[in-house]
Amino acid sequence: ASSQLIAPSTFSTSSSVLYQKGGVFCITTRILIVDLLTNVANSNDIEGMLVAHAENLTEQSTEAFILRIFQTQKQFASKDGASRGFVKGFSESPEGMLSGFAKVDKIMKALYVRRLFLYPRFHSTIADELERRPPHVDELHQQLSPKMKEIQNAVAAAVQTCIRELKASTKLLEWTDEEMSVENCVTQHFDRAISRQLEHDWHRLKPQTKQLVQDLRTLRTLFQYLIHYDCISFWKLINSIKTISAASRNPSMWLLTPAADLLFRKAKERLYTIVRPKPTKKVPNPIGRLEPVLEENPKWRLLRHIIKEIHDDYAKRTKTVGPVNVLVMVKDDRTVDAVRSYLVDGKQKTMTLRWLRYLESYNDRSRSVTKNSGGTSGITEESRLLLEEEGRARQLLFGRKNRKTAPTVGGTKRKGLNQVPAYMRKHRKVASEKGRGEQTRQTEDLERRAVLEEALEETEHDLGGALPRMKDRNGDDEDDQARWFEVNEPNELRLIIKSYASIDGDQANLLLQDLDPPYVVLYDADISFVRAIEIHSSLQPEDEERIRVFFTLFEASAEEKTFRKALEREANSFERLIHHKKTMPTPINTLAGTTQEMQQAVGSAGTYAGGTLPLAVDSRTGRGKAKLKSNAEKRDVAVDVREFRSALPSILHQGGMRLAPVTLIVGDFVLSNVHCIERKSISDLFGSFASGRLYTQAESMSKYYKCPCLLIEFDPSKSFCLQNSNELGIEIRTDSVCSKMVLLTTHFTKLRILWSRSPHETLRLFKELKQKHEEVDVDKAMEVGRSESVEAFLQEADEEEVNETARD
Repeated sequence: ASSQLIAPSTFSTSSSVLYQKGGVFCITTRILIVDLLTNVANSNDIEGMLVAHAENLTEQSTEAFILRIFQTQKQFASKDGASRGFVKGFSESPEGMLSGFAKVDKIMKALYVRRLFLYPRFHSTIADELERRPPHVDELHQQLSPKMKEIQNAVAAAVQTCIRELKASTKLLEWTDEEMSVENCVTQHFDRAISRQLEHDWHRLKPQTKQLVQDLRTLRTLFQYLIHYDCISFWKLINSIKTISAASRNPSMWLLTPAADLLFRKAKERLYTIVRPKPTKKVPNPIGRLEPVLEENPKWRLLRHIIKEIHDDYAKRTKTVGPVNVLVMVKDDRTVDAVRSYLVDGKQKTMTLRWLRYLESYNDRSRSVTKNSGGTSGITEESRLLLEEEGRARQLLFGRKNRKTAPTVGGTKRKGLNQVPAYMRKHRKVASEKGRGEQTRQTEDLERRAVLEEALEETEHDLGGALPRMKDRNGDDEDDQARWFEVNEPNELRLIIKSYASIDGDQANLLLQDLDPPYVVLYDADISFVRAIEIHSSLQPEDEERIRVFFTLFEASAEEKTFRKALEREANSFERLIHHKKTMPTPINTLAGTTQEMQQAVGSAGTYAGGTLPLAVDSRTGRGKAKLKSNAEKRDVAVDVREFRSALPSILHQGGMRLAPVTLIVGDFVLSNVHCIERKSISDLFGSFASGRLYTQAESMSKYYKCPCLLIEFDPSKSFCLQNSNELGIEIRTDSVCSKMVLLTTHFTKLRILWSRSPHETLRLFKELKQKHEEVDVDKAMEVGRSESVEAFLQEADEEEVNETARD
């Protein structure tokens, strides 16, 4: 069967044609749910579904919404009610399957599956398959430099200080020593553990306590940046943290500890030191001298040794045909630039260039002070030495000695930067004479033409006598002529540096298949890529040599702790899943989607018309608009298609509501011809106030509807509190969200505020609002505000761009 990719740009009519053709479809959840609700895609024509990243499924997720419609339609369409399509969920994260209470059971319930299959790395079948052709691994451990060890110890001491202060400020919470340890601080799970403890009362915490949580996250990143950044970038980073903290209302307390002083002192010593001679009677106050240290990352030197070893091993091979790829995997793009610069330009030029760029930005203030005061008396001695060092660094990189003699390649003198060859001087003179009298021609056209002609001239000159020889061979055979244009790949090593941030998911397997590298250097450790290498190696033919992997790791560092913790969590997660599979009850083979609310909708509201299960109001044919009985519950809701990113439409459907997914200009939900709802989460509410978007939305709803409503929906896992009661005052303040709410309701008197603890509470509110009102006219709701939006669009196209200030 053919495979199709359904993109957001695909229109619904085109999607319907593709669905009728059949095949395998790769489609996003937002597109598929809208197509199912509008009957563009028929569940009876779908044999089954494959769900990726099953660990992210919840009962209210869009994937569960799709599967509920799919299985329910299958059940209602069959005569005996037993016909169901197959569903298979896949997950590569065993830890994600255990994060929460009964997570596995909830995922299987959302997927409508009864069997759980586990394939850990230590499974006998998996181990035998992967160990059939394992890669040849060279594990290399690199020690941290003495200064890096002292910096790492200083960061660890600052972490202990923040943990102690956090425990003292949250005495009502119970913190375990295992969770609040320095060893766990190097991993992202440390942030999650703290967030789980504080998320319920986050709105009530003092600003100092919130700052301590942010400081712990900052210190955790310093463990990583110390290893991956060069000394100059790390020094700039910690200085920026210090500057931001000084300007903040709640500065970081750890910056005032002795550990912070040691951290900054050792980080500076990695860059430079100020040497002063011993004072004498003749010179009691000797002048200091700045000596650049520019300590390189120890892994850079290790990487150069690895590449040299690969080159020597490649030279011994005799069966190599064509280029050989060497894949180097690093953490992020910043590391890619640093490693590439080091391997190409060497340590001295790379570090000196970065040192010069830092001095240029740092000395801007010193230059302005010396310019105004007329000398260096207005700056400190260290600033004066750094200002002098900038000139020496520039002289070292771009000094006159480097310009006196042009480098030669193969005995031929290389052309200077601005030197024009003799064969091109005549061409430029002719071009300037031709363009002297052509005033009507544009200058840019002349420049483009001159550049093109110079490039052609230079190419012909470099080819020399090759072109005449090609012309003399016109009488040869066609095969001989084709050799002139044949592409021959040389037998050489090709170094390819990629970052883990640039690949995602299964792209690691595709990258290894495309490059097929016999050498892989793991500059930074990543357990998922290690698994991808094992799979790729096991798929190689028997006659090929095994992949050689160089695995580099810092000893006694945060990198080593993080990697070993990841291996432990993977093994422990599978062991817990195996134990849970032995003890868990067998899931009941029933559809959880057919709740009592949905069954009532079947019998009373006529939701399932014609023997099928149209769970949405079809606005094109008027389907679902039949007159209801007097005692029937109102269930039609017009939903903006952008709201299907949230869990609320799934809960509304599960509660028996009939959804009409349309594009609304005004509002997010339209319950009747009177009620229009604009839904805001807490984060979206603060963002809408800051940008002024909420003012425009409230103005539009008040213009077209009698009862515009602003729904403020809280996260059920957090406190039902918009602002801390201690921060409330009697005056209107611009930084207070409650003050902004008062101003909004004062300006728009018809606006009503709906407070909801959770999406289930929102469902109850919607049902109460719809009781004594007619059903929504979907076509009318779609047309509301459409003409005004078109006129506004045309007006903006005609007018010049105006930067209007945000209105609160």
